[in-house]
Amino acid sequence: MKAKTAEERVRMRTMTVAQLIELLEGESPDALVIFSTDYGDFHHTKQALPLRGDVDAVTIEKSAYSNSGFAVGDEAATGDDAYLLIS
Repeated sequence: MKAKTAEERVRMRTMTVAQLIELLEGESPDALVIFSTDYGDFHHTKQALPLRGDVDAVTIEKSAYSNSGFAVGDEAATGDDAYLLIS
């Protein structure tokens, strides 16, 4: 597979692992962690998403069906195209 150019790569504004570690530094190691997302309804209900502790390297792609404008891709993730998916 040919490597994508910088213009072809889908980039999502997100945080790095270092920023996430810094954000959680002062928190209790025993604190429970969830992620949330806007359900997309009229009231913008926030869904609470549990974490199983699985980490995968994934690609993302643009998606008109996602509120964020992005979806997890089907291609194997390598190099600059890789994002860490925590589920």
